[in-house]
Amino acid sequence: MNQIILTTPEELRAIVSESVSQTLAGLTLPKDEPDNLTPDAAVGVLEQHGFLISKARLYKLTAKGNVPFRKYGNKLLFSRRELLVWAESLARRVNDKGEAALAIARSANRKLRSHGK
Repeated sequence: MNQIILTTPEELRAIVSESVSQTLAGLTLPKDEPDNLTPDAAVGVLEQHGFLISKARLYKLTAKGNVPFRKYGNKLLFSRRELLVWAESLARRVNDKGEAALAIARSANRKLRSHGK
């Protein structure tokens, strides 16, 4: 059985920050690939790693502050490392086939209800 751990928001932020820092420290880039990416390049990198996202969606997430980015003058830049860690953090792993089937069934039910069938 899973344990429930109680923590404060500050402790949780520290734990997540430490984990992300350790993950980023372990990432290495090929020498020919720059770490700073334009929005177009960021979309391309995410797609190469299996995270499909449109440029418009990336801009919306940036405006909401939900994706890591930097500004250089009026230009947006994305760190390849930070972007991939961010995308991985959003991806959920499904280990149980029953859980996967239940998730698919729920999705199908939502689609049926939204289309009025």
